[in-house]
Amino acid sequence: EGSDDAQILDRMALDHTSYLRMNYYPPCNLNDASTVIPDDPPPLGISPHRDAGFLTILLQDDDCHSLQVARFEDSDLGRDNSWVTVNPIPGAVTINTGDMAMIWSNGIFRAPLHRVLTDPTKKRYSSPFFYNPGYNELISPLDCCCCEKKKEIKYRPCLWGYFRALRFAGDLTDLGVEIQTSHFKMDSTSDHIEKQDEFQKAVNFEENFNVEKYRSILESKD
Repeated sequence: EGSDDAQILDRMALDHTSYLRMNYYPPCNLNDASTVIPDDPPPLGISPHRDAGFLTILLQDDDCHSLQVARFEDSDLGRDNSWVTVNPIPGAVTINTGDMAMIWSNGIFRAPLHRVLTDPTKKRYSSPFFYNPGYNELISPLDCCCCEKKKEIKYRPCLWGYFRALRFAGDLTDLGVEIQTSHFKMDSTSDHIEKQDEFQKAVNFEENFNVEKYRSILESKD
């Protein structure tokens, strides 16, 4: 209908930062009982995290069921011991909504905290396709998710390229920053809004990303 809401998928068809990843998780069997800590989770293939992008389309291993999702409230730092195994359905894919889907939907869709366990005897393979917007896309709640339903807007605009750069840097460098959607909530006092404006003016997304080049903008000032 010509609205910005309707044009999002058209823009993503022309400009996106999606990618496919192939994962392999070897078996991990801790035979030494002295290494087991009570109430700790089994050895992890991937630690708890939320997917940063829009949608994750996951082809799971039918023979090894170790993907788990947390039942949680709206807390980036909260710990919940309720983990539910996502059992794959043969011939089907698992769809996970990421942080950008959470902002676009004004919180209607959640970005679930999830993890992958190791198995003591089985190998695990998985193929996630991360469907992400273009780096210059400014993610904000869609009219159909708030204005048309007369709901309060929960999030400020978030530049995907900035969010992705910080999530990447937080995972792989010593910047001391762990960016979350909560930093873009309307009642947040975070400085990420100002920092992303500065980053957008300085960055060239056509170049290979170099954390050191933008460290002075991205790193935590605390």
